Amino acid sequence: MSGGSETPAWTGGFVAGCLDVAIHSDPAGAVAVQDLVGLAVRRNPKRAHLLVSRVLAKHVPTEPALVIAAGELLGAFVARELYPSTSDATRLSAAAGQLTAVLASPPGQRQAAIAALAGQVAGLRTVVPDAVVIGYAETATGLGRLVANALGAYYIHSTRHATPGVEAVAGFQEGHSHATSHAMVPTDPQWLQRTGPVILVDDEFSTGSTVINTIRELHALTPHGEYVVAALIDLRSAEDRARFEALAAELGARISVTALGTGWIELPEDLLGRGQTLVEHLQQAQQVVDAPGGRLAMLELAAEDLTPVRSDRFGNRTAPAPATIEAIAGHVGAYLAAHRCQGPFIVLGCEENMFLPLAVARELDRLRPDADVRFSTTTRSPIVPLDRHDYAIAGALTFASHDLTNDGPGPRFAYNLNGTGQRPGTIVVFPEPGTGRDELLHSSVPVLPPLAVALRAVADDVLVVLLPADNPATTPQTEVSP
Repeated sequence: MSGGSETPAWTGGFVAGCLDVAIHSDPAGAVAVQDLVGLAVRRNPKRAHLLVSRVLAKHVPTEPALVIAAGELLGAFVARELYPSTSDATRLSAAAGQLTAVLASPPGQRQAAIAALAGQVAGLRTVVPDAVVIGYAETATGLGRLVANALGAYYIHSTRHATPGVEAVAGFQEGHSHATSHAMVPTDPQWLQRTGPVILVDDEFSTGSTVINTIRELHALTPHGEYVVAALIDLRSAEDRARFEALAAELGARISVTALGTGWIELPEDLLGRGQTLVEHLQQAQQVVDAPGGRLAMLELAAEDLTPVRSDRFGNRTAPAPATIEAIAGHVGAYLAAHRCQGPFIVLGCEENMFLPLAVARELDRLRPDADVRFSTTTRSPIVPLDRHDYAIAGALTFASHDLTNDGPGPRFAYNLNGTGQRPGTIVVFPEPGTGRDELLHSSVPVLPPLAVALRAVADDVLVVLLPADNPATTPQTEVSP
């Protein structure tokens, strides 16, 4: 997990060369797209390539303070769209420049630069209490929460989880994805009745089709006069941008788009065929994880230890309280110290459960400033690993799902926990709150190991943290919209 003294090569170079993919940054953009993402190859017949974010921590273990600062900076970009006359363009530009400086620095040697970025971003917060922020599952559930935090706004994300006792009020399809069906399951019947803007957050826009489908669905439920669409990168073509303008005219609403990085991508016409050929070639040389198992332990915290956690998929006016985050981090830190668990430390969220473990990772980083603490999450995305410096995914773990989803059990993945220079000393994994021990030790897919067993192969210690859940199916919620 340690970095060298030189800035690493761009982790999109291999795919760009093999598949003839070219990414261009708009000179007017705040941060260069190539600084924000690398490239990898998907196992997906609908899309050959994957943009791999360097600040999202979905596929690349990343310093938690950097992930938080980048997400809240995107929230400041949203505030600029809402209040252009009062936005401080100079401070916003300076923060974007500081993010560029962080990304140009080698990982492991940029703590001071990240701290400076976090301080700049903290001064940009703008409260928009009547807004509704919506994040997309699974990749942007944590990013959406960070944007909502920066705006002091109500937050909800879409979900693919089964929610017994809570009915979906909306749903939409994501055409290029390996898992297309999203649902909205708010427990507040007035969740969309707020008078402010609706803010839609995703990690990247390639065409914007999913967002267009979402706005149509939401506008049919409750019309709004303003929608802001936010992403880390925006690579839409001129034709796709025109579709947004046409939708705004059709609905009689203002629709604006903001992103940290903007540009465009050139793809060859035979990309899918070339991508499939490359996948077949890379799979022949795939690494096999076959190492002695590290220690495995489970830390089960009950409602007596801390406030049960309510998922953002049900809608929340605020993030988990700082006291809850501190309590979880305190229990985890005490366990790590008592059992002499060694770094580097990876805090690993599971699929849609991104923000809470991210916040705990940031608190652990404060408690253990001497340790190398990174954050990442598991995912549904099937990606081909290739252990080389100009490719974004060095290693892959595959294991069985452990949670209840509408499409049933299946394979799940964790990336960049193995491969050259990637091995962590300790992994602290956070399943969805409410998950039981048996679900993590027994596989739901006969040919795949369960999550806890798979992680033991790539770390000396694995600590699974089980948290109590505030489940609206069994715990009625009383919510009052502002």
